[in-house]
Amino acid sequence: MMDEADLAQKREQDMIKAALSSRERSLQSPDGKCIWCKDEIIVVGTAFCSAECGDDYNKYQREMKQRLGRQYQ
Repeated sequence: MMDEADLAQKREQDMIKAALSSRERSLQSPDGKCIWCKDEIIVVGTAFCSAECGDDYNKYQREMKQRLGRQYQ
């Protein structure tokens, strides 16, 4: 039988698993080049060549979501 500590640990593991499964997939570069500027080699573990390209890409994505949202209102 599980005691309170075991139940708390199981609940915590379930919450972590749920959070990880619901997060957005990380971006990946298909060819090792920045997915925003398409010129430079990416920084390992990212899809961008620099923080600036990552920021520009994310800003563009937010703006596009806002524009699409306004179209359907």
